[in-house]
Amino acid sequence: MCENMSSSLTDCFEAFKRSDEERQEFIKALIEINNKLENDLKIANSDHLDQLNSRRIWQEKAQSYENKLNETTTNGFLLCLIDGDGYLFDDNLISQGATGGGEAASTLLNNIKRHIQRHEGAIHWKIIVRVYANIEGLLKKFAYIGFTEEEEALRQFVAGFTQSQPLFDFVDAGQGKERADHKIKEQLSLFVNNIQCKHLMLGVAHDNGYVPTLDPYKNNSAVASRISLLKPGHLGREFYGLPFEVVQFDSIFRTVELPNERPPYKLQQKLMYPHKPPLQPAVPHPQKARSAADHHFTTRCPIYPGPVLLNKDGERVDEYLGAPSEFAETILKTLISNGNKLCNIHHLLQRCNAGPRCPYSHEPTLEGEELIAFALKARLTPCHASSKCRNRMCVLGHMCPHGANCPRKKTCYFYKVHHVDPRVDHEATDMEGDAPAYY
Repeated sequence: MCENMSSSLTDCFEAFKRSDEERQEFIKALIEINNKLENDLKIANSDHLDQLNSRRIWQEKAQSYENKLNETTTNGFLLCLIDGDGYLFDDNLISQGATGGGEAASTLLNNIKRHIQRHEGAIHWKIIVRVYANIEGLLKKFAYIGFTEEEEALRQFVAGFTQSQPLFDFVDAGQGKERADHKIKEQLSLFVNNIQCKHLMLGVAHDNGYVPTLDPYKNNSAVASRISLLKPGHLGREFYGLPFEVVQFDSIFRTVELPNERPPYKLQQKLMYPHKPPLQPAVPHPQKARSAADHHFTTRCPIYPGPVLLNKDGERVDEYLGAPSEFAETILKTLISNGNKLCNIHHLLQRCNAGPRCPYSHEPTLEGEELIAFALKARLTPCHASSKCRNRMCVLGHMCPHGANCPRKKTCYFYKVHHVDPRVDHEATDMEGDAPAYY
C-alpha cells in the first residue's frame, strides 16, 4: 500500500484508514447476518417445539377416540321400545301373573337375540327393553269388558316382567291416551343418533300416529338400517312401504285387539276351554291368494268343538271370540265374493265328509283372524234349536249379536232370543254327540 517510498505519509494514513473502515463494515455485516440467523434459529426451534406439542396432543386425542370407539363396540346396546297400550301381552302369560311376566321377558329376550345374531359384534350388545303403558287404563278396560280375573294378574305380570331381567322395564306412563306415545317418541329422538345404540326395535306399528315420527329417518339409509318394527297382530296401513325391517315374534303378544264394547258375557278361560292348549303358529296355505302387503299374524284357532255355555236360565249363549281386524274381514269378503261359498263344517270343524260332493268350497284354508271372522259370519245364521241347542259341534248362532238392543227388533232373525241373558253361568252337562250341525 505504501510501497512507493515517494508517497506521502498522509496518503498512507488515508489508505490504512479506508482499509480499517472496510474491515469494520464487513465485520458489522457478519454480525448482522449472525444475529438474523440466531433469531431464525430461535423461531425454528420454537415452531419445532410447537409441532412436537401439537403432535403429542393429537396423538393423545386419537388414542382417546380409539378407546371410546372400542368402548362402543364392547358397550353397544339394542333398545326395544314398546307401546304397551297397543301391544298387549298374550292372555296366557298375563293370567300367570309374575311367572307369566318373567316368561314373557325371557321369551322376548331370546327372540331378540336370535334376530340380531347376524349383525357384527351383536354378541356383545346389551339388550334394553322398555314397555310404556297406561296401566290404570288397561285395568279399567279389563274391568269394563269383564276380564276381572286379569286385573290383579296384570299388576303381578308387570312386576314379574320388570324384575326378571335387569335391563327390562315395564313403565306406567300415566293416564291419558298419548302418554305412552310421548315417552316413546322422546326416547327415539334421544337414542337414534347415539353411537352406542346399535339398533332400535320399535313396537309401534299398530298406530299410524307414529309414522310422522319415523318419516325423517326413512330416506337416511344409515339410520333406517338400524331400525326394526316389531309386528303386532296387524300393521297400520301407513306402515306398509316404509323401508324399515319388520320383525315377527310369536306367542308373546295378543293377535286380536281387545273389544271396545262389553262382550255378551265375561270371558273366563277356565270355564270356557279348560282342556284346550294355547294357540300354536300355523304354516300359511300355499294355495291361498294373498296381497303382497299381507304381513298379519296367522295362527290356527280351533274354535270348535268346545263346551256348551249356558246362562243362569239354562239358555245357550255363544262364546265371545273378540273382534277380527278390518284386514282379516276384507280378506274374508274377497274369498267369498263371486259366489264362492265356504264350507262351515270343513273350515270350523274339519269334519266335512261330503268330499267332492260338497256344494261348498274347502279352499283356501282359513287362518287366525280370518277364521274368527268366518266363525262370526256363520253365527249370523240362527240355529233351528235356538237357545235350547246342546250340540257342541253347532257352528250357527244361538243369540243376537246386538242382544236386546238390536235395532232390527221384530225383523231380526234372532227376535225370539232377544230376551236371552248373554252372561255365562255354567257349562251344559247334557251335551249331544259329535254330529256337526249343518247349515
